[in-house]
Amino acid sequence: MQARDCDPLVLGFAASIAKSQPLLEALILNPSTPKEAIETLAATVSADLLETILYNRVRLLAAPGILNHILTNPSKTPEIQRLVLEIKAEFFGSKKKEYAIEAAAEAEAAEVQVSSSEIEPPPEDLSLETLPSDPEARDAVLIHKLSQMPLPQKIRLAVLGGREIRAVLIRDPNRQVARSVLHSPKLTENEIEGIASMRNVSEDILRDVGNNKEWTRRYGVALNLVKNPKTPPIISQQMLYRLHSKDLKVISRDRGIPESVRRNALQTLAHRNSARSNL
Repeated sequence: MQARDCDPLVLGFAASIAKSQPLLEALILNPSTPKEAIETLAATVSADLLETILYNRVRLLAAPGILNHILTNPSKTPEIQRLVLEIKAEFFGSKKKEYAIEAAAEAEAAEVQVSSSEIEPPPEDLSLETLPSDPEARDAVLIHKLSQMPLPQKIRLAVLGGREIRAVLIRDPNRQVARSVLHSPKLTENEIEGIASMRNVSEDILRDVGNNKEWTRRYGVALNLVKNPKTPPIISQQMLYRLHSKDLKVISRDRGIPESVRRNALQTLAHRNSARSNL
């Protein structure tokens, strides 16, 4: 059910009969699953799967009815309801901007188009060739150029832009922009590992990374999340048991990490050493 070339009719039928969490998660994560099927699921699935549905901003822009179905779901949490209302206000509220989504057939194509009648072109040329070669100056110019752009263009670049653009937009103060970077089909495992270590991204971004089972299978992602003091403690605690003993020892002594995480790292290490001594 994870294959993107799977027949949407098959995916839609599977969504109508699926009961297990892993199968439902695979269907929700598959961009080929019909939006009508996602709308139906949005009204009934668990809170964890509602969060998975909310990860895909491209789909939400294409099918805003999904948000309405989430609001009818008795499993929604206050945080999920807040996020849904925030998305509705940001994209479908008083601004009334038009969004058109062209779903791509290939893995790397997820096109978000904005009505040209309402959105002006970028105020400056964003060609990376024109940026300074010095890394700090280059970053500063890129930040300035992106800051001049309207929200829909930033979201489009977050999904479709290059690595340098994603590195800037993942730090954008607007959570919709930053989260859109995580849905870029061009996002690499190395970038995810780097994001997990960033101290200038929001806790929401680190929470999203930590809740993604595919990303956290990578040891470097789990380690960087635990070492990052901005990672929500509940996410860090979930990663501790996976870490090597040598890393747990370092973490337990790192004063830059929250005390609760350091204490649990020490307890995990002690428990592990005790278990080995009893063998």
